[in-house]
Amino acid sequence: WKYCYTLGGINHRIMRQRQPSIAKITRPKITGAYERKRLFKLLDQRLEGPVVWMSAPAGSGKTTLVASYLDARKLPCIWYQLDAGDADPATFFYYLGLAAKKAAPRHKKPLPLLTPEYLMSVKIFSKRYFEELCARLKTPFVLVFDNYHEVAQESTHHEIFLEGLTALPEGVRVVVISRTEPPQQFASLLAAQRLTILGWGELKLAPEESKGIIRTEGGLTLTPAAIEQLHEKAHGWAAGLILMAKSAQYGKGPAPGDPERRAPEEVFDYFANELFDRAEPQIRDFLLKTAFLPKITIGAASKLTGFREAERVLTQLYHDNYFTEKRYQPEMIYQYHPLFRQFLLDRGREEYEPAAITRLQSAAAEILEGSGQVEAAAELHIAGADWARLSRLALRRAQSLCAQGRAKTLESWLSRVPDAMKVENPRLLFW
Repeated sequence: WKYCYTLGGINHRIMRQRQPSIAKITRPKITGAYERKRLFKLLDQRLEGPVVWMSAPAGSGKTTLVASYLDARKLPCIWYQLDAGDADPATFFYYLGLAAKKAAPRHKKPLPLLTPEYLMSVKIFSKRYFEELCARLKTPFVLVFDNYHEVAQESTHHEIFLEGLTALPEGVRVVVISRTEPPQQFASLLAAQRLTILGWGELKLAPEESKGIIRTEGGLTLTPAAIEQLHEKAHGWAAGLILMAKSAQYGKGPAPGDPERRAPEEVFDYFANELFDRAEPQIRDFLLKTAFLPKITIGAASKLTGFREAERVLTQLYHDNYFTEKRYQPEMIYQYHPLFRQFLLDRGREEYEPAAITRLQSAAAEILEGSGQVEAAAELHIAGADWARLSRLALRRAQSLCAQGRAKTLESWLSRVPDAMKVENPRLLFW
């Protein structure tokens, strides 16, 4: 479709191609998860208020809990997965508008973009935006904002998001999933008792829940005594429990040192390492290469790795709970757990030559841009200090980004490009 409008006396034409599948606004599909009914009842109580903030360490089962709760209660939702790009308010409202269109397709008129004329009153824009968004939803309805910790503490996003939360009507509830407590900007919402926190103390696994999770995991047949011992060592941490259960099941022995003294992320890294080292060389190579893709499709994995059996491997990783999440879209999307992906990226830098890393980053970035994941492509160019490709990407996307009100995203890319390159290219200076 083509949309034409005038901005500052200049006519811009935006070519909107067929909307790509976007993992960040796709609800995760959870199958076969253990139902934590204790927490389901607690969520029933907390969701009597407008906002629930769920905070706990990585791997605590937050996303699985919320997704399985919504399934059990048959509640419709918009699921929005935040990342660093949402520090640009225009990006946040752009993708939230796509999610709204997906959730309420009967409304033909799209929600407004945060274009320059609104920048002087972004908080008012946010409040009116959430009012209009909620008016389109058939209640009861839940808005889930996952990975909120990805937004930088100093970002203006917090105040803008908070303003939107003040506009929630009866029947629309918000669940925020984060590794951190609410930023200080949310103190007023806490004081007014419009926000309740579901924290690590409540999310920790009870002994019966540890037993249930291990019994639910396919292929794990441990004795009650072994499960009790693992529960004590995991200290209620779901990912650590599963990792240690798999290690015990396959006879890999205890970790060196005292696991109880290790921080959760360290435990996660250790057991990821143990599982990784025991995989076949071809699978290890597949994991290391696909880690450059934040969201993985079968086609992208095949193209990047040259491995014809990418679908089989990804399916197996998902079914084996190998820190791989699957989201159902017109095209299947796989995603590694953030900590596991970071482990793979770190290991890749150890095993591959710098030139090979640069080639992988460039190839992955091209695949990402081709699938519409331009922010992720830019991040790879920045990580590899590939300023020439970053410049070309910025120039290709500059007009559409500005038309969407996302000039700050463009500015953040161009600010990384060395001044000497900008001087040599007038188009970079122009933007």
